Amino acid sequence: MHAAPSLPELQRQFMAALYDPKAPGPLACIAGNGLAPAARLRIYRHGCNETQTAALRTTYPAVLALVGDAFFNQMARGYRRAHPSHSGNLQLFGDALAGYVETLPGCRSLPYLPDVARLEWLRQLTILAPDSSSIGLDSLAEAIRGTGDSLRIVLHPSLHVLKSRYPVLTLWNYALRPGDERLLLGEVGESVVLWCEDGEVAMGALDPASFACVAALAQGSSLGEVHQAAAAVDPDFELDTCLESIGEHGLIVGFRPYATPREQPQTC
Repeated sequence: MHAAPSLPELQRQFMAALYDPKAPGPLACIAGNGLAPAARLRIYRHGCNETQTAALRTTYPAVLALVGDAFFNQMARGYRRAHPSHSGNLQLFGDALAGYVETLPGCRSLPYLPDVARLEWLRQLTILAPDSSSIGLDSLAEAIRGTGDSLRIVLHPSLHVLKSRYPVLTLWNYALRPGDERLLLGEVGESVVLWCEDGEVAMGALDPASFACVAALAQGSSLGEVHQAAAAVDPDFELDTCLESIGEHGLIVGFRPYATPREQPQTC
């Protein structure tokens, strides 16, 4: 006589069958109630797949537009098997999709697709980021006068940056709002800053020096280090102008006179 499987073993069998149709699952422990246990399991597997695929479609609308419904659905099925959800909260379910896309032979003809996925994931993180009160330009100027180049600016937690070899923001806009003319991709990539403004995700492609400035600020560098990083790209870079633009968008939320360990904003 076989001993009844433990609850953890039943859960492992059920999860395996939920993501893999070839896994039999704990059929002996499923009450049919007029329907075969295998049929009940198929219904649940189908519903789970549809729910998680819908979550991915919501998070990655540009990727969906670029590859089409059929390929996206197939990709979603493979993704959920490779990266099963470990939470009932599906807002973070798609965190590994960009890396998964890079492994798919069918996506090799779209080399920019992983970066489009990265951009869309940063949009998700941006909208989910907590809010924080901004500091005005007068306070910024006073802090700089008091501390100088050692000052470290704390940026809004919704701010994220992405540097791509491809015109990723142009691709994202075209995928969701295609025009009558065919999009011709150049050889120049785009460096994008994302932030939350008035409850919406805002995005902008920056010139290389300005992006170097914002990326260094996001990494917690001092103003001296920030200026050095941007000036290495453009010797005529004006730090004050860049800081003023950042402040006008309400993205400065604090100052750190000295380097201290802290959680870094996500970058790609």
